[in-house]
Amino acid sequence: MQTLLGQLKHWNKLTPSKPFVYDGELTLTYAEAYNRALRFAGGLRKLGLEKGVRVAPIMFNGFRWYDLYYGLSAGGFVNVPLNFRLAGPELVYQINDSEAQAIIMDPEFYDVIAQIKEQIPGVRHFIYTGEEKPFEGSISYDTLLEAEPYENSNTNENDLFGIYYTGGTTGQAKGVILTHKSIISNAYHLATAMRFGSEQVGLHSAPMFHLADGAVNFAITLVGGAHVLVKAFDPVAVLKAVEHYKPTISLWVPTMINMLVNEPGISEYDLSSLQYIIYGASPISPSLLRKAVKEFACEFTQVYGMTEAGPILTILFPEEHRQGLSDENKQYLLKAAGRQIIGVDVRVVDENGTDVQPGEVGEIIACGDNIMQGYLNKPQETAEALIDGWYWTKDLATIDEDKYIFMVDRAKDMIITGGENVYSVEVEDALVGHPDVLEAAVIGVPHKEWGESVLAVVAVRPGATVDEAELRDFCKQRIAGYKVPKAVEVVEALPKSGAGKILKKDLREKYWEGIDRRVG
Repeated sequence: MQTLLGQLKHWNKLTPSKPFVYDGELTLTYAEAYNRALRFAGGLRKLGLEKGVRVAPIMFNGFRWYDLYYGLSAGGFVNVPLNFRLAGPELVYQINDSEAQAIIMDPEFYDVIAQIKEQIPGVRHFIYTGEEKPFEGSISYDTLLEAEPYENSNTNENDLFGIYYTGGTTGQAKGVILTHKSIISNAYHLATAMRFGSEQVGLHSAPMFHLADGAVNFAITLVGGAHVLVKAFDPVAVLKAVEHYKPTISLWVPTMINMLVNEPGISEYDLSSLQYIIYGASPISPSLLRKAVKEFACEFTQVYGMTEAGPILTILFPEEHRQGLSDENKQYLLKAAGRQIIGVDVRVVDENGTDVQPGEVGEIIACGDNIMQGYLNKPQETAEALIDGWYWTKDLATIDEDKYIFMVDRAKDMIITGGENVYSVEVEDALVGHPDVLEAAVIGVPHKEWGESVLAVVAVRPGATVDEAELRDFCKQRIAGYKVPKAVEVVEALPKSGAGKILKKDLREKYWEGIDRRVG
């Protein structure tokens, strides 16, 4: 195995003139992308950055992500992609926790970085992608590419590729440590399972700071395919891109699929190039799936996984979707998260690590070269998650005789809304910071468009009163907008067990009653 740069190096050698990236009016060949990556690495090295240094991009989708993927790999640097939807304090934590020494920012994020600049003293270089300099001391991105090409020959598959932050049950995000081997292994897994070839053209409209999009991205580059970029998800922009660039495959969360199929005038676009749509991250209803299959007239594939798995663990293939949609006796397949993907061993076990019997609920555990090395600066959480070579996901499921996995509940207290992970404790911490809130429980409830929405149930202090708008505004100052509760219920007391634990299951039950597919 090799570093991620090896993907680009291989195809630069064999097909240097083949188009690699389409971004608006810009087209980059494999040779041009490879050369940019090496010069980008050279530019960072010229700034004094050495192997192992963390670089944090906060950017929309665009061609520069390929400079980052492969240029950071070339120099032995570490990618720490920032979710641009996070609030200032959340960004500060991730930048400081990762010890990032450089930030690369699109113009839309100059202000937020300027506001937190004094709180991130470890950052030595602020690199901007726009034409105008945002503040004193910042460096133009384009000047980096004026450097001589550079590749650190000492970088290997066991070196860090990236630190990807995911929500944490402690109230802080956890930095997932992924090596080149983790990333490349999962690219092989997906490319092999899907039988990708060099004819594949991926459309990327899901955010490229997410590893879910990265899985498809790296798998397509692995086989010598091409990429079409949409700056940010917008139904019309996506449909226009499909018609113009003729991509063959895209990854969308069900929220995006729902928005696309309900876009007025979708029938006016030529979508015939699409061969596969991969979805995951949240539930998709059979009715939405049927509508999407009709509109796009292509194959659908579901994947299940998480950042810690680099990210894919299981896959539900197109033929299984076809069976579920056409055969009454196979409809149960549409409720499955699939079966283990090639290259990964996935089991459902009890608390002692013994495989459960069909129909019994257990925890999903997995083993493979794609699994993370651990959580940055969190030895206890790492020890709890990685046991004897197995990653314990904290996702509960059943498994049938044919090894199909059916989700029962997901990682403790996690909510997935519109493809974004929200850990309830993060929202609860924000709520109980309000002087009048005594206790808070945050749960995910069904939402037609977003899969789930965030609901807060709060008990106030004796004699106090609060209203929904006040609490939502309070949260907006402390956490990202997508984490802010869409609704707040004020109750006299929260339901609790004999041990005093809040019974979130009881709170969820009335909202999920009659909905048999709770997790996708």
